[in-house]
Amino acid sequence: MIRFSFILILVACVGLSTGIIFAQDDGGASGGTVRGQIVDTTTAQGVIEGVEVKIVATGGEEYTATTDGNGDYERSGIPAGRYLVSIYKEGYGDRVGKPVTVVNGGDHFLPLKMTKKDNIITFFQKFGFVFWPLALCSVTALTFIIERLFTFVRSRSRIGTEEFIASITDSLRKENIMEAVSTCEEAGGPLANVLKAGLLRYSQAQIEERDITKEEIQEAIEEASLLEIPELERNLPVLGTVAVVSPLFGLLGTVTGMINAFTTIALEGTGDPQQLAGGISQALLTTAAGLTVAIPCLIFFQLFDSWVNRHMVEISQVSTEIVNQLIVGEAGNA
Repeated sequence: MIRFSFILILVACVGLSTGIIFAQDDGGASGGTVRGQIVDTTTAQGVIEGVEVKIVATGGEEYTATTDGNGDYERSGIPAGRYLVSIYKEGYGDRVGKPVTVVNGGDHFLPLKMTKKDNIITFFQKFGFVFWPLALCSVTALTFIIERLFTFVRSRSRIGTEEFIASITDSLRKENIMEAVSTCEEAGGPLANVLKAGLLRYSQAQIEERDITKEEIQEAIEEASLLEIPELERNLPVLGTVAVVSPLFGLLGTVTGMINAFTTIALEGTGDPQQLAGGISQALLTTAAGLTVAIPCLIFFQLFDSWVNRHMVEISQVSTEIVNQLIVGEAGNA
């Protein structure tokens, strides 16, 4: 009887051990579960349906799930190991690379948030009232940049500067003033127009058979310069003003946004850092917008200003050379 009882106990122990082994094998085969809820980043934290969830192992194995009407997702039977969870949905920003470690028999709850992509209307709504002066600055800058580019391209001489000066010098050497005037009309541009005025004043004195002084020719050239240079400088002060004012409008939007953010902290505390960070990032958008307008505006202002200065220096140098040549020729004829 004792022997029979011992045999029964031995059989029971073997059966129990076998059951434990099979249970462990079943647990290893079942793996773990990854589940969670996906909501948006608004204050209401609305659930998002139809989000594609990809759970990718370091070895490349991939497991997928999709959120239901409550924003919940669940995927069972994932082998133990380290994974990266990524979520995708059209109209929302992708979230990739959220790590999770799965253990056999484990239930891993991984809530995630997605930010809805902005369209052009919702994006500009973030700027608040500062949007309107910034929009006016951007339109003004673009308008006058295009207008100044067109003006400078149109004012370019149709003949190279060196070739133009050589042609004028050759005509004056032959004492053919009208040929030099025709060359100026053919070349066009501020330099040619200014020199043309001085040549016509000299030609008029010859027709009237009177002596002409260097100061009289220079006076004609300066009068012509007063017509040409302001045309080149026109609207440059507007570009300079926009380049200065745009960052200030952007800073104004940032300051008002920060005031609103800290007012929220004073009323509700810092219980939701994500909401606070979102408010601050939106406030900084205005500074970025102001700099985006100001930087190209300042670049083009400096470029146009350098072009004007180059024209002024060129007019001064070439006109002085031509005037001296005219006066020398006049003295030689005398």
